[in-house]
Amino acid sequence: MSTLNLDLLSDYLDGDQNEYGLDFAATHGFLCAIAVGPQFDQWLSELFEGNQKKVPTAIIEQISAWLDQIRQNLANEEGIEFPFEIEEADTESSLGDWSVGFVDAMFLNEDAWFTPEHEEQLVDLTLPIMVFSGIDEEDPQMESFRRNGQLMDELAEEIPDNLNELYLMYHTPH
Repeated sequence: MSTLNLDLLSDYLDGDQNEYGLDFAATHGFLCAIAVGPQFDQWLSELFEGNQKKVPTAIIEQISAWLDQIRQNLANEEGIEFPFEIEEADTESSLGDWSVGFVDAMFLNEDAWFTPEHEEQLVDLTLPIMVFSGIDEEDPQMESFRRNGQLMDELAEEIPDNLNELYLMYHTPH
C-alpha cells in the first residue's frame, strides 16, 4: 500500500497530462460519493472514461489509496477531510468542482442510490451538493439559493455531516 501523496495527485489531476479524469477537487468529490454511497465496482473505469490503462500506475495507486483513506475515516467515524477550504460558498470554487464530481458518481449508480426507502432522506442530504454542483441551472429555487451568500455558507457547512449521514444510510444495517 503506497503512502497517500496528495501533492502528487493534485499535480497530475490538475495538470495538462490528465486527459481523461476529473480535476483534483472533483476527483475527491467522486471518491467521496463512491465511499459514502452504495457499492459501485466500476468506479475506476468511470472516473477515467474507460481510459484508466492510459493513466500512470502510480496515479491509479494513489487514487485507490485516497478512496481507502476516505472509507477508513468514515468507518472510524472521523468524517471526511476536504483537501481545500469548504467555506468558499460559490459554484465557481473547489467546492463547486467537488460537488460536480460527487453528483457524477452518484448518477452513475443512480438506481442503487435512489431506492424508495432512501429517496426522501437522500434528496435532503444531497441538496447542498446539488446546489453547489450548478446542475439544475434552470431551477428557480436552486438559483435563489445560489444568490443568497449566507444560505450558501450554511449549505457548505452542512456537507461534511451530510456525508456521514449518507454513509450511515448505506453502510449500516436497518
